Amino acid sequence: MLSRLIVLFATLFLVVACAGDTDAPPPVTNAQNATAPVSPSNADDYRLGAEDKVKVTVFGEPDLSGEFVVDSSGVLAAPFLGQILVKGMTLRELEAAYGGKLRDAQILRDPRVNAEVTSFRPIYVLGEVKKPGQYAYVSGMTVQKAVALAEGYTYRASESTVDITRGGRKLTLDVTPQTKVLPGDEIRIPERFF
Repeated sequence: MLSRLIVLFATLFLVVACAGDTDAPPPVTNAQNATAPVSPSNADDYRLGAEDKVKVTVFGEPDLSGEFVVDSSGVLAAPFLGQILVKGMTLRELEAAYGGKLRDAQILRDPRVNAEVTSFRPIYVLGEVKKPGQYAYVSGMTVQKAVALAEGYTYRASESTVDITRGGRKLTLDVTPQTKVLPGDEIRIPERFF
């Protein structure tokens, strides 16, 4: 009976010891980020590009955290770490790269990094709209909303199709209320043929 009691206490001690440090911050979950800016799609799908504004948080290290703008060459300049090429990275890949740089520079042994986009790169609405130009991307943006930002169609506009240049590829799409726009898209409203 005594030996069973000792084994039970030893097992209990190991379980408590393996539970880890209770002072460490809990991992960040999507539910905790509910108040964070909403990305155009899943954070694992969105690819960073020039003019995105990113907030990087290193838990417990405010001097290593901050908001950064991705420059035109796709580089983010971080304090103490220098330049990090982030163009085409997802937010999770940025977190891993930032943490890796902190480890490689021997600044932190086990950094906990969180990244979120606070401001997306702009969209461009061109062609047969009343006020062509650059506009701020808003989550959930559609072609119709982008045209509304540009003060609507001209009388010569084709309202049924749109040309979108996304990531260097040109797409011609039928316009529906669900035709989505992503950050950095160039939206060109073509002229209709009578």
